[in-house]
Amino acid sequence: MAPEQPTERPVAPDAAADPKAMFSSFVQLGIVVRDLDRTVKVLSEVFGLGPFRFVDYPPAGRDDIQLTYRGEPANFSHRIAFANLGPIELELVQPTTGPSGITEFLDRHGEGIQHIRFNVPDLEPVMTHMAEQGIGEIMSGSGIRPGTRWVHLDTEGIIGFCIEVMNVLPGTSGRTPVMETRL
Repeated sequence: MAPEQPTERPVAPDAAADPKAMFSSFVQLGIVVRDLDRTVKVLSEVFGLGPFRFVDYPPAGRDDIQLTYRGEPANFSHRIAFANLGPIELELVQPTTGPSGITEFLDRHGEGIQHIRFNVPDLEPVMTHMAEQGIGEIMSGSGIRPGTRWVHLDTEGIIGFCIEVMNVLPGTSGRTPVMETRL
């Protein structure tokens, strides 16, 4: 049986016109784990999920990656696995080095759902709207796909989990590019 093809997810409408409209394109569920290999094995063997796409973040050989954590330049890394669950992308994240929003979540809560992600065409109006609401950043970074950037918003205290926004390049689905795939 061929793997399910990802369903194309639209990018949110122009956030400058209506900043709340940017949250119409929910595309990802992010879960923090301590042992990525164990989690992927159970999800594959017991629940039949996969195939999974694996990424070491930041990707090797990319000197353009910029990271922040709590408003300061940062140096953290994560192992990440992605799988398509219908129109939603499942992201499993294991922190490997340095403090980040992921290590903060793991220390505070243990493993679990940490964020949901929305794709937007432009981060600037999103971040302006968030600042007007008193919502700042936990962490941010250059995307796996060159030219993209993601931001984890500091929303856990007001809604119980983090909101992630990522700008998506025109002509792309916003899905994570295939790096290494396995079941």
